[in-house]
Amino acid sequence: MFDKNKVKDVAKLAMIELSNEDMAYFSSEILDFLKIVEQTENIDLSKIEPLYHAPEISLKARPDEVDSDAKNDGINSAPEHNGKYIIVPKVID
Repeated sequence: MFDKNKVKDVAKLAMIELSNEDMAYFSSEILDFLKIVEQTENIDLSKIEPLYHAPEISLKARPDEVDSDAKNDGINSAPEHNGKYIIVPKVID
């Protein structure tokens, strides 16, 4: 099943170095995880109806408010501006 050699192969693909102790540890951890996954095969799902689409959940958003403060608009918050346009350095001669 999942042994030290497979852990070594995965570590090589991930380009990480593992000691022999690490390989033994990870191979036992992966085996324990796979045992838990195998237990899900025995779950009786016959009484559960399938979902045909995700449940509809609406997000509660705050109401939109107009901010009339001049310091929060894009022009007046720019480092250089003339009140109507943003002033940027010349790029093309």
